[in-house]
Amino acid sequence: MSKFPKITMEDLRGYPKVKMKEEWKGSPFAEILERPLADVSQEQLDALNNGPCNPQLAMAIEDRSDLFLPGEQSVEIGYCAMPDGTGFVANRTYFPNAIPAMFDWWFNFHPLQGDRLAAWLPNAHLDCFVRDPYLHSDDSGISLATRNWNKEHFPTEGLTSLEESGVCCLRFYAPEEFGLDMHKVLASPVKAHACASVLFFGDSLIMFGEEKAKEYRAKDPDIKVPFNCFLHTVRPVVGGCELRSRFWIGKGMHHGVPYNTMPEGSDAEAVSWVMLRHTIQEMSNLASFLPEMYNLYQGRVEDISKKS
Repeated sequence: MSKFPKITMEDLRGYPKVKMKEEWKGSPFAEILERPLADVSQEQLDALNNGPCNPQLAMAIEDRSDLFLPGEQSVEIGYCAMPDGTGFVANRTYFPNAIPAMFDWWFNFHPLQGDRLAAWLPNAHLDCFVRDPYLHSDDSGISLATRNWNKEHFPTEGLTSLEESGVCCLRFYAPEEFGLDMHKVLASPVKAHACASVLFFGDSLIMFGEEKAKEYRAKDPDIKVPFNCFLHTVRPVVGGCELRSRFWIGKGMHHGVPYNTMPEGSDAEAVSWVMLRHTIQEMSNLASFLPEMYNLYQGRVEDISKKS
């Protein structure tokens, strides 16, 4: 049994949505913002409501390259606290009519304008920016599959709702810098992937607790502290694609080597449950419109810095 409240689709839809900004009106994503949130699967709801998975069956971050192997894993959807006090989240979402290139496109396209991130999950996403939009555009000449490597996104979002949202940093890695086994990557049925760390800084350090935030700022006012590491993999299946995601809560990555960042006394199980609730919603909602938007924009990523 779960120690957390039973969640229904009505509950997930019950959080207030982001308010429409004037500059978003007329955008194709404005219409998506007004749509009802897509349903999550019963399998996802069951994983959220039926209690944590067995930590012995959860994928340790040291085994992350195994997500590129054929077949399924012991835990495809679930959450738990790990023996070292960190957290684990697994999710799998079916994307009908999708192809792997759409995911590479989305992870370069969506951070360029706030309405795109907001449409992804309107009850928890607010805004997003990158420091150099040109490097994410087709004009950069960088291949779409590698364009995000060594880049940072700065989304404003909350894990549970807009009320507790803040600006965080998503730092994306090349597969070698994430410590992935390139033999498994290159021989894999996986045809697109993204690996990154989510880091808190400034006001968002409060997510670690008030005392810990003060301690971090005292050491370095500009510090960025990893909250989690994640790996998304995409492989074709009948009728579309399957997105399989793993989050390791309280883990950072340095030159391909993971390390612990979970503050002492943290409730890793609770944070992991909230993370699963967030990701089953955002990925299910993305699945409802990704092919539509990819086709509308013809798979292009324009350099928005050229716009007046």
